[in-house]
Amino acid sequence: MNAPPELLERARARAQAALAALGDAGMKVEPVAQALAQRALTQEDPAAALDRLFAEDLALAFACGQGSRAAMDRFEREYGAEVDRAFRRMNAGTLQLADVRQQVLEKLFVGERPKILDYSGQGPLRVWLRVAALRLLTNLVTRAPRETPLEDELLAAEPLATADPELEHMRRLYRAEFKQAFAAAVAALDVDDRVLLHQRFASRLSMEELAAAHDVHVNTISRWLQRARAALERAVRDDLQRRLRVSEDQLQSILRLVQSQLDVTLGRLLE
Repeated sequence: MNAPPELLERARARAQAALAALGDAGMKVEPVAQALAQRALTQEDPAAALDRLFAEDLALAFACGQGSRAAMDRFEREYGAEVDRAFRRMNAGTLQLADVRQQVLEKLFVGERPKILDYSGQGPLRVWLRVAALRLLTNLVTRAPRETPLEDELLAAEPLATADPELEHMRRLYRAEFKQAFAAAVAALDVDDRVLLHQRFASRLSMEELAAAHDVHVNTISRWLQRARAALERAVRDDLQRRLRVSEDQLQSILRLVQSQLDVTLGRLLE
């Protein structure tokens, strides 16, 4: 889609300022301006969208995607720690940080269409990178043998005591079964759901940060989180139903326990 002349002229001004702030990124103004304009054109109000774009971040990402060595060096200096931070937050087992870091950077910068070009400039590059790095690391970790991705040991922690006497009795009676069911449910979650839950409850990204990183509205992130939580709850419930031979009344109490414990367990990750 061709940008209107007025929009392209404004994009050139933003591109020039962004490249000046970056210093030597090894890029000309025109291709960066075109990238800014094209991102703005995907929005309902392109002129307003252009003003909201993180132009400097987008210019750096675009330069990296085009193979600028200077830009990639700057990216690694300023943002490489985000990959390290994502690695430390995961149970990566025998994987080595240096090897994983290299693989993540290759995914970001190398290939027919480097992943860094997926960054749209709608939110800060640093937040986008946190999500992208975690997603790439998750794929590496889940392919490795005997690994527990995304801090499953935290998500599958032993159920906590409840204030409801009936639920507390059920918790004590079925403690081992609940823990096993919860661990199995976490392992069976879709990777995208595990990434989202980890970012929200372990990395403590706000709803606004998640929305910016995924280039969606906050309401969409809320729906995604509800979907992930519902999938986790459903998997725990189905697993317990298969494991236990109880009456319908007992089953309903167990399901109440599942609902209460999911709230408590996920809440612990915010502490």
